[in-house]
Amino acid sequence: MFKKIKYEADLVKRWFAAVEKNDSNNEGEIDLVLELMYYFDTKSNKKLLNKFEKLPYSKTFFEQERLRDVVLKGSYLKGSLGRELQEFWNQPTYSKDLVEDGLKIIKERKNDFTLTKKEKRFWGGIFDEHDLIHFLFKLDTTTLGEITNVSFTSAKSSRKSFFLIIFFCILGSLHKLFTDTFNLETLKKKVKEVHTIEFSHFSIFRLMWKGYIIGKRYPWLLSINWHELLDEPLDKVKNDLKMEIDNDFKLYYKIEEEVKKIHWWVEYGKRTAFQQQILVGRLVRNNGIPFKILP
Repeated sequence: MFKKIKYEADLVKRWFAAVEKNDSNNEGEIDLVLELMYYFDTKSNKKLLNKFEKLPYSKTFFEQERLRDVVLKGSYLKGSLGRELQEFWNQPTYSKDLVEDGLKIIKERKNDFTLTKKEKRFWGGIFDEHDLIHFLFKLDTTTLGEITNVSFTSAKSSRKSFFLIIFFCILGSLHKLFTDTFNLETLKKKVKEVHTIEFSHFSIFRLMWKGYIIGKRYPWLLSINWHELLDEPLDKVKNDLKMEIDNDFKLYYKIEEEVKKIHWWVEYGKRTAFQQQILVGRLVRNNGIPFKILP
C-alpha cells in the first residue's frame, strides 16, 4: 500500500513539474499522460469494454485489424477519408504507436501490468478515437487542444485519468488566476493599441465545458465502423455525421489565437529594444496577426 501511494504521489509530482515547464508538445509529457492512463484506467476501461460489447458493432470491431494499421498500409484516392487519415498519421507528431509505447512505459514502472488480447485491442480503439478527434475537429496538440479533446471524449467514455487530467488543469488554472492575473492584465493594457487580447484563465473552464457539451451531442466515435468509410470523400463523411466543426469549435479556435498573441508578446519581451522595434513594425504590417519569432 505504501509503495502504491508513493508511486501515485510521484506521478502527480511529475505531472505538475511538466505543467510548470509549460512545454505542451514535450515528448516526455506525452509519455507521462500515457503512464497516467494505463495506471489509473484499468478498472475504467473494463467498465467501458463491457459497455462497448453491448453495441452491435463490437463483434465486428474485434474481428477487424486496428484502424491505424489498416490506414497506414492502405492505398486511397486523394480527398478520401483514408488518404487524409494516412497523411495525418504519417506526421511526426502522430507517429508514436500509443498502445505499444504506453505499455512499454507502464511496464518499466509497474512490471506486473498485463492486458488480455481483447483489452489491448480495445486500447488500440481508444487511442485511434483520440487521434480521430484531433483529425476531424482540427484540434492541435497544444495544452488547449488536448484539454478540449479530453473534455469531448469524457462525454461518452469517461475515465479516471481524464478526471485527474481535468482536475490538474483546473488547479493549474486557479493557480495562474491568482498569481498571474496582474501580469496578464498589464500585458493587455500595454499592447491594446496593436492587439486586443480576449483571454482570461476562465477561458479554460469555458473550453472544457464547451468540449463536454459538444461531445454529448455527437455519437460515440468508437461505435462507428470507420473501416467502411475509408474510401468515402472526407467531406461526405463529415456531412453524413452532421459535423458542424467550424461552428462547434469556434471557441477553441478563438482561444488558441488569443494564446498565440500572448506567446508572441512573451517572446517579444526577450528581445533587444532594436529587435522589438522591427518586430512591432512587422506585426503592424501583418494587420496584427502574430507570426513565429525565429530564435
